[in-house]
Amino acid sequence: MYILFAFLGAIMASLGTIFAKIGLKGVDANLLTAIRGITMAVIVSVAALSFGKLSVVSLAALTPKQWTFVLLSGLAGGLSWLFFYHALAFGPIVPVTVIDKFSIVLVAILATLILSEKITLQAGVGLIMITIGTVLVSIPIEKIISVFK
Repeated sequence: MYILFAFLGAIMASLGTIFAKIGLKGVDANLLTAIRGITMAVIVSVAALSFGKLSVVSLAALTPKQWTFVLLSGLAGGLSWLFFYHALAFGPIVPVTVIDKFSIVLVAILATLILSEKITLQAGVGLIMITIGTVLVSIPIEKIISVFK
């Protein structure tokens, strides 16, 4: 089931990026990010309320450690959006999005270092391919070739 949800998330993320790039024409990236954040907060809050997951009792049950890491996650996510939309405002959508998705490689590295998760040979090869793909998509070929001269 997680694969279906992950795939649906990827579809929605791609649509969100396309809509954002179209919407950025003549709009400040900070304003767009704020409007997006408010929209997402409403959607997520309505979903949590409808499933009975957002209540005073459930919020009170969170430990200080959970609050700390949820808030840090929100801070990192918000900054991620700000940087992404600023990049999107100035750069072409494909390289910007590919560089943003390089976070996959960074997550794998951090999961190994911080969470002691293991990277399989298969995953390692995939991560190397993502890194190569990121370089190929985001750096002009002339600059790549000049490194090897």
